[in-house]
Amino acid sequence: LVSTRDSWTTDLSSFLFGQVLAVSAADVWTVATIGAVLVLVVLALGKELVAVSLDRETARAAGLPVFRLDLALYVVVTTTIVMSLEAVGNILVLALLITPAATARMLTERLWAMTLLASLIGCAGSVAGLYVSYTYDLAAGGSVVVVLTALFALTWCLAPSHGLLAKRIRRHDPSVPAPAPAPAGR
Repeated sequence: LVSTRDSWTTDLSSFLFGQVLAVSAADVWTVATIGAVLVLVVLALGKELVAVSLDRETARAAGLPVFRLDLALYVVVTTTIVMSLEAVGNILVLALLITPAATARMLTERLWAMTLLASLIGCAGSVAGLYVSYTYDLAAGGSVVVVLTALFALTWCLAPSHGLLAKRIRRHDPSVPAPAPAPAGR
């Protein structure tokens, strides 16, 4: 359907991998505005979204509108993906949603700390990826994802609680305590 339009001037490669360097200033402002609205929605519904995401039956028993909260979460995620498609493409947007969150998960047990850390990791990885792209004349979107993936791999090996090295040390030295689970509700 899209390819039949006269204004369709892109190829499959840009659809899959995006063109982060071709995003206009107006697009940046639009994404920043919509992104701010999405952040406000998530902050306003934060506790309820967490309750529904972790235990739907308990949330329903507590009287939370599970269907409406699910719908709100779907709209936030879908809007985020649609906003990101032009810049990073269809495939890379998934890596940008998952990799910073997985990296943050390796470093903390607390949900809100994980959320903030994932945001910082995503921003830092994006800036570093663009720098790598500029320095070595590589594709910008792919460079961002490679940097984020390398950061995840490094964290996976060296994370103090969940890293491979920490697990190996605990396995061979029983005097090293296992990480304590985070308190409930935080």
